[in-house]
Amino acid sequence: MENSSITHKSPQAFFESEKNKAGIAEADALKNFNQLAIARLFVFFSIIFFLWLWNNQNQPLWGLVAFGSLFIFLISMRRQQAARKLREFQRNLGIINTDELNRLSFRFTRSDSGLQFQEKEHAFGSDLDIFGDYSLYKLLNRTRTAEGSRRLANWLKNHADVKEIKLRQEAAAEFGKHPELIQSLEATALLHEHAAEHLGDFRSWSTEFMDKKLASLLPFRWFSVITVVVAILYLASVLPAFTLLLCIAVNAVLIARFKAYVESVTNRTAELGKTLVSYGEILEVAQSFPYQSQWWLDRKVRIADSSNALKQVGTLFARLDYRNNIFFSLFVGIPTLWDIHCLAGLESWKQTYHDKLADWLEVLADAEAMNSLGGHAFANPAYIAPNVVDSPEFQINTTEMGHPLIPLDRRISNDFQVSGTGHTILVTGSNMSGKSTFLRTIGLNFVLAQMGAVVSAKSFVCSPVRVFSSMRTQDSLEESTSSFYAELKRLKRLLQLADENDSAPVFYLLDEILKGTNSSDRHRGAEALIRQLHSKKASGLVSTHDLELGEWGATENYVHNFHFRSDVENGQLLFDYRLHNGICKSFNASELMRMMGIDIEK
Repeated sequence: MENSSITHKSPQAFFESEKNKAGIAEADALKNFNQLAIARLFVFFSIIFFLWLWNNQNQPLWGLVAFGSLFIFLISMRRQQAARKLREFQRNLGIINTDELNRLSFRFTRSDSGLQFQEKEHAFGSDLDIFGDYSLYKLLNRTRTAEGSRRLANWLKNHADVKEIKLRQEAAAEFGKHPELIQSLEATALLHEHAAEHLGDFRSWSTEFMDKKLASLLPFRWFSVITVVVAILYLASVLPAFTLLLCIAVNAVLIARFKAYVESVTNRTAELGKTLVSYGEILEVAQSFPYQSQWWLDRKVRIADSSNALKQVGTLFARLDYRNNIFFSLFVGIPTLWDIHCLAGLESWKQTYHDKLADWLEVLADAEAMNSLGGHAFANPAYIAPNVVDSPEFQINTTEMGHPLIPLDRRISNDFQVSGTGHTILVTGSNMSGKSTFLRTIGLNFVLAQMGAVVSAKSFVCSPVRVFSSMRTQDSLEESTSSFYAELKRLKRLLQLADENDSAPVFYLLDEILKGTNSSDRHRGAEALIRQLHSKKASGLVSTHDLELGEWGATENYVHNFHFRSDVENGQLLFDYRLHNGICKSFNASELMRMMGIDIEK
């Protein structure tokens, strides 16, 4: 159920409250853990004492008391393990809420920057700070498994269709009303930080089945029952020793037949038991989510039996690892055919669940990615869910749109609108006036909108687009290319994308277009590119210092001029970072050079 008090708290107040509560709960759990440790030590010495009494007084009562004390010892051990787990869980909640508080101040303390998901030739990833130390990924990321991180990165890099966007928006709004559940999944996943390390081996194992000839020998594992019965009768002096030795020999032959297969499994799946049990626990939390959005209901039904099934197979793998203990192998493993029983259980599990595993991991990845969108919505209550309209024509109409990676107290928001394909917005302005930041502001909010997240705006209506940017082209020693040639390659790709008429319109963001060549060629090239784009399924923004390009654009009905300006007062440069109509009339390069000590008048 939703905690109604949460809705009346600011995000900061909630995170601070949860952090304090987690600290108190962690201290209580630590106290309980220490008390149980002392109790276990006391019971342990009690067991030794009662065994000593039993040995010296030969009174069976002391043996029973020692056995009872052993039972108490095992119970206290389990409770101590539970106390340790609770302490770690509460510690994780403290870490999570500290991270959230830092995030509110745009201090990203988690080491995962998402750079492993960066694609060199991606349409917009490098230019818009999607990944990196100060990025949209870090702003959103509340995933704690490799599967979840990969899913969030995929949502950032690939726009969803309108139907999926609407479903995600509904789910994100619902998830955002339950920050305590978001944190519960995250804290549970943090208990098993390295859980994903063996999933690749497990995926491979789950699709491989035992050789039929070897599988036909599995029913002989029940011969272990005869061996155990014979052992009991031998100890009772009913049967001679050779009968037990004969049974052990048969067991040894069976174990030898399966030895190679057992080793191939255990060598590839070391520590896999803990991994699968941990994923079972994470999915158990997901199964408990009370959300009613269609997006989540479609996924929840797919993980109905996932938690128990993963815990079951995890326990089987853990039991198979017992064979590494020589004493267990000799006194339990061989007489009971332990390994073969474990293999039979694993093969049976494969038959039942192997085709569901991919589904479970998909849903878990989706749940973590949606946790990120829901957590982002909760942490930014002033943000809104954009209205993404299913229209083949490009449009954007937004008010008070701000850069999501700039703190609120320094963020300057702007209104902006354009409708129809074939339009180019020319943005002129002085250095540092905000041209590039504005281009990224629009691009980042489009990325958020088309992944189903809330955006930094008072209102935001848009159609589906394919965002494309060329803002940070660099030379490459490896490919022997200059920055100018790298930009030309990007522009060629833009033209190719704009020719794909069966897809959504391209929304392009070009910063300081063709800056790597002389002013004459730059001007002619920019004009030619804009004319060519006019005839294609594309619209976008081009920032430039070229006033002549703006003057040319004023003569074309498909080019629209806007600018950012700066003013000089008392020897200081002042910027308002506001988008104004028309071509920029004031530039500050000369003033900046003078401020740096360059006397340009001599």
